[in-house]
Amino acid sequence: MTRSAIWALSLLLLASGCVKKAEGERLMAQAQEHERRITALEEGLATERRELGEAVAQAHQKVEELQQVLTEATAVVTRNSADVGAEVEQLQQQLSTLEGQLAELQNALRETRGLVDRQGEQLGQQLRRFARSAGVDVALEESEIPTDPAAHLAAAQAALSAGQGSRARALFQAYVRRHGSDEHADDAQLAIGQSYLTDGQPARALGAFQKVMHDYPRGDTLDDALLGMGNAFFALHACTDARSALEALIRTQRRSPLVRRARAKLREIRRAPASACTS
Repeated sequence: MTRSAIWALSLLLLASGCVKKAEGERLMAQAQEHERRITALEEGLATERRELGEAVAQAHQKVEELQQVLTEATAVVTRNSADVGAEVEQLQQQLSTLEGQLAELQNALRETRGLVDRQGEQLGQQLRRFARSAGVDVALEESEIPTDPAAHLAAAQAALSAGQGSRARALFQAYVRRHGSDEHADDAQLAIGQSYLTDGQPARALGAFQKVMHDYPRGDTLDDALLGMGNAFFALHACTDARSALEALIRTQRRSPLVRRARAKLREIRRAPASACTS
């Protein structure tokens, strides 16, 4: 029932005398209360509708803003993707170019290394030959040393006979190093000292002869080593030490065929001028 209908009914009842005054007043009060409530409901509904309209408008605005942002973002991503794709393609081209240049450099480097290695080997061989011809001891390459002990010793003796003292000593030293317990090792060590003495290096010869006595005290080359030491000491003008070595040979190696040579060397030392001996 609407407000106008309620008011019309109340007035009609009062006018017709169908209701008492008190009852009429009660009905009027109820009508007013209904009107107040209806008014409040209408006002609340209107407020809610207004707020709902505002919320809907705000929602539309947000949707439009989001749509705009999405549109701009899509454009940016599309543009950036195109830019990145172009940059990636450019980098790939640069990378391919650099890879080609790197391959060329690596190939040139390999060729250069091979050339340097070959030239270095040739130069090393020339330097070793020059050093040996000058009497300088130079270590041999492993490929220059025979693997068979007999062939090794034969090669050393052949070099010594040919006057190649440096090469002979290198081969003898390698023999002692490889076959130190062999029965010919002391002969090889002795040959090193004798070669030094022949090449006019008595100080080095002394070291080699002393090694014979130290490393092979029971060998059959002690008499040779003592004789060599006597000769080396005399070459160094150390006459006292020379006599000591020769006298030791005569005293300890009485059956040696070198005793006669030792005695002859002692006579030579005794007859030598004073300038020949510094000690």
